[in-house]
Amino acid sequence: MAHILVIDDEPDVRLATVMALKHGGHTTVEADGGLPAMRLLQQQGPFDLIVCDVMMPGMTGHEVCQLVRLNQATKNIPFIFLSAKRDTEERLEGIGLGADDYLGKPFALEELLIRVNSVLARHQALATGRATPDPLQQVTLAQCIDLVVRHKLSGKLNVLLKSDLGDKSPVSGAIFFEGGHAVHARLEDRLGEAAVREILASPLLMYSFEAYEVADQITMAMDITRLIKRHG
Repeated sequence: MAHILVIDDEPDVRLATVMALKHGGHTTVEADGGLPAMRLLQQQGPFDLIVCDVMMPGMTGHEVCQLVRLNQATKNIPFIFLSAKRDTEERLEGIGLGADDYLGKPFALEELLIRVNSVLARHQALATGRATPDPLQQVTLAQCIDLVVRHKLSGKLNVLLKSDLGDKSPVSGAIFFEGGHAVHARLEDRLGEAAVREILASPLLMYSFEAYEVADQITMAMDITRLIKRHG
């Protein structure tokens, strides 16, 4: 169970988000804008996760994310954007600001829970230095990427890599796909092709693929199941 701050100026969307999170066993606190959210972060924190709309009057979601990442007390809180915009530039801008995931509106409530639990599990793995069990563990990273490319999927490939220094915590990174093409990647301070090369060359602890659309996630799951049965 996680304690989650939900920020959205649309009451119906905020209510649906809160109900879905509560149904998943989480507790929530609501804010109808960026400024109230910043006050809640100071008064009712710490929070385990922030789910935030992008387009809000006054302080935007992007500005909230920037302030969260600049504050020493809140900079490590996982952050998920919600937005009616689904274009690549919008997603990349949000990720570039330090968000962990981006979910387009309208979204299935089941998908919201999957994204939330995935982000929480990934951050827990980083905090403890241990990889959590992964449903893709019987499929190699190369096979996963091949499935994404072959089916022209859009989504985020998250990786947790073993550090070159034995006493250092694992390193997290991600490759972002649109229509089967890698459009962006990051690994600590490396971006683009440099990040992709290091991700593919480094010892892998775990990975997960989060499709932007539920249909793509189902396609991926079915293909992985067939692949495991074929080689099982």
